Amino acid sequence: MVYFVDVALIWALPAILINKLIFYMVYKIGGNHECIVDVAYSISHLVAGVVYCVFSSIPTPARIINIVLVALWSLRLGGFLCVTRVLVGFKDERYDNIFSEYSADKFKKDVMVLVQFMFQGLIVFVTSIPLYFLFLNDLTWEPDNFNGLNVMNYIALSIIPFSICFEATADIQLERFKKLKQQGLIPKEELMETGLWRKSRHPNLFFDLVTWFCFSLAAIYDAISVCALIGPVALFCVMEFLTTPLTEAHMKKKRGDLYEQYVGRTNKYLVL
Repeated sequence: MVYFVDVALIWALPAILINKLIFYMVYKIGGNHECIVDVAYSISHLVAGVVYCVFSSIPTPARIINIVLVALWSLRLGGFLCVTRVLVGFKDERYDNIFSEYSADKFKKDVMVLVQFMFQGLIVFVTSIPLYFLFLNDLTWEPDNFNGLNVMNYIALSIIPFSICFEATADIQLERFKKLKQQGLIPKEELMETGLWRKSRHPNLFFDLVTWFCFSLAAIYDAISVCALIGPVALFCVMEFLTTPLTEAHMKKKRGDLYEQYVGRTNKYLVL
């Protein structure tokens, strides 16, 4: 508990919030583009990972593997959002709805956006808890002291690159579908039902959850480290009760009965 306070609360949490503040300044300088919030979300996990890596005393190879996997997830998602949202000036109607009541008062809107950044920083601190335990777990292969938890740790780590690739595939498939719509090659009312989106309405979120559950399973080495599961459970709650309802309510408003029928024949997350 003392180590958690010294590293997580005194170093990781402030680092995450400072990172959020920097991104808020970028938001102000870059023309008040709300999608920067999403980029900050992914990069903040990498910031937390770097802090835990610096304070970690596990063998260097294990630290390198862990931080590379965290960076792969963070930079892939952050880069994708930056290229497809921020740099092209994409307007996310979800944020327009959230901040619409403050549109007449620029100061109030700026304050609420800052609150959004900081609140998301607190969420990141919770969802990144698996990284705290991951950088405490000595993954060195010792044949004389090898157990079932070690097997689970290695299997979980080996799944992460694949889940990141599948999440990226889902994002790319949806982005291509949107571009075909913009070019008039697909009817505007048509919904994405090909590839990984054939049976799932949110395959990208599904593989995101798989990634973070795997980070958690890779971090478990004793009874207290089971607390690593707090991260993905919190992430699922954010998706289930905040992100997904906002997205689906927006889609129902735009597509009406067509989207209701789509919901009836697809899973929310599972791609099977």
